[in-house]
Amino acid sequence: MKLMIAALAALACTASAAFAQDKTPEEVAAAAAAASARATALVEANTRPIAFDGGLSGPGADFLRDQTQKAQFVLLGEGHNDHDTPLFAGALFDGLRDWRAFDTLVVEIDPVAVDTLKLPANRGKVEAAADLARRYPNHIGFASDQDLELMAHAAGVADLWGVEQVQGAQPLLEELVPLAPNDAVRAQVEALLTQVKSLETRRDQFGAFLHGDAETLPRLQALTTAFAAAPGSRAAFLLETMTTSAEIYSYYRRARAGEPVGLFNNTVREALMKRLFLRQYRAAEAAGRTPRALFKMGAWHMYRGRNPNQAFPIGNFVHEFAISNDAEDYGVYVVALGENYADVTDLSSWMAPLIPTKPDQPVVIDLRALQPTAKLFIDQVPVEQRPALRDFIYAFDALVILPNSQKASFDRTGFPER
Repeated sequence: MKLMIAALAALACTASAAFAQDKTPEEVAAAAAAASARATALVEANTRPIAFDGGLSGPGADFLRDQTQKAQFVLLGEGHNDHDTPLFAGALFDGLRDWRAFDTLVVEIDPVAVDTLKLPANRGKVEAAADLARRYPNHIGFASDQDLELMAHAAGVADLWGVEQVQGAQPLLEELVPLAPNDAVRAQVEALLTQVKSLETRRDQFGAFLHGDAETLPRLQALTTAFAAAPGSRAAFLLETMTTSAEIYSYYRRARAGEPVGLFNNTVREALMKRLFLRQYRAAEAAGRTPRALFKMGAWHMYRGRNPNQAFPIGNFVHEFAISNDAEDYGVYVVALGENYADVTDLSSWMAPLIPTKPDQPVVIDLRALQPTAKLFIDQVPVEQRPALRDFIYAFDALVILPNSQKASFDRTGFPER
């Protein structure tokens, strides 16, 4: 059977090649130009303007409202540290709250940091978020003014969940000190805490303890053994997430040294994100709530199917999870352009057929409408780039272009731009 399939495939390729050979160069060029023009026309026919100043409005907003009727989750994939993307995400979140009773924003932030932002004294206050970031410079991974404002807004009007690995260990170790079962274990925690305090005093030392020190992982594993925390306890959660985070970072170091562990690293990281999501989802269910959530995370985490890291990310898991709830997810990929950014022509060249020209205002492109003719777009790029474009077209449902953005600001914290 395999030989028959291979023979048929070879025959098809031969026939295709023979067909191309029957055409003159002029005819081949004309056919390619016609295909490109058709692809451009399809994009233009499925592009809608959208505004997000003071809330979503315009035809693009009406379109997103209609397309999310069955969505339990909306997955927004971003490029980090952009100015306009958090503003768009906040407007989309408020729209989803009004249209679909969404009640949760999920962000790529350490859940312990998010727990702190949700304390009654801090909830909804961007000044408290900035204070936390300054006090623990490694704690909140994405701490631009715009991201802090978005998180404070979401925590003030709904719920906020963090599903990122630990990046700054100091707050977790401080919480573990009084939870230690005896003086010997407490001394282990305090020794680690002393080291962290010497390493994580500035933002430019980001990840020095968990990421940069090869001895961190075995020391945290030894602490976990000595602690013997009860399963399900706060201490067990703090130890597990911190140790898994150090394990993830250990793969980063090993990959840079030449070991082929990159896929394992990304698989472990995505698995941690999935567990952190489920932990909070189950807690909401136990409290009598069925969450409806907007995710705002790095775009590769939001892929439906396998992502460019070759891992099956949390976005794919959430897609399947929605199906298990007899619901849907809706994926939105955001491209920000503008000041200090590359122009459209400098984007990943495999994306060029989907953005034939830079729009002069924010727009939404309906990828669902393009998926039946995906081959028309895929054939526009070199053979080696076709898998990337194919995977992208099916991974997301809409492409949002923010053409007049700029880099995020860090005035509230004074952090160096990232």
